[in-house]
Amino acid sequence: MSEIRSRVFFEGLVAGLIGYVTVAVVLGIVDLATGRSLFYTVATLGQAVFGGFDPAAGEVAVTPGHVFAYNGLHVLVFVGFGILVAWLVVETELHPVIWYVAFMLLLGAFFLATLFAAGAGVALEGALPWWSVLLANVAAALAMGTYLHRAHPRLLRTLREHGDPELERG
Repeated sequence: MSEIRSRVFFEGLVAGLIGYVTVAVVLGIVDLATGRSLFYTVATLGQAVFGGFDPAAGEVAVTPGHVFAYNGLHVLVFVGFGILVAWLVVETELHPVIWYVAFMLLLGAFFLATLFAAGAGVALEGALPWWSVLLANVAAALAMGTYLHRAHPRLLRTLREHGDPELERG
């Protein structure tokens, strides 16, 4: 495997795990602050994704199977997303002209995650506050971005050096 591919994979893995842990911590804090079980949101999402969600039952049952299943899915999604973001960062560093495409892809991914959060809140009939998922995703994006920014300190300088001269005059 080439050095660049290894770097993308490693940084993507680390960024994905940072995002996953950040979401888990934020949702756990929100759950505890609202007087629910530490794993309430994860169990709710696990039941919604893998079956077993019953809004008529009132309170969501926190079961290990749903918690582990959703956490496994969540880790895979975040690691995959982390690898994608790390690849975009490396490609933008090598080819600064694609920064706009990379930015739009990341903005679109964040928009879709926000839609998911709002949709999950509606679909789960109030069992899950949509703002908690949004808050966790914002925190994860900031944490992952901070890590990747520190891993690529030259990226912003490179973008400034290869920027649009018209933008720099205004």
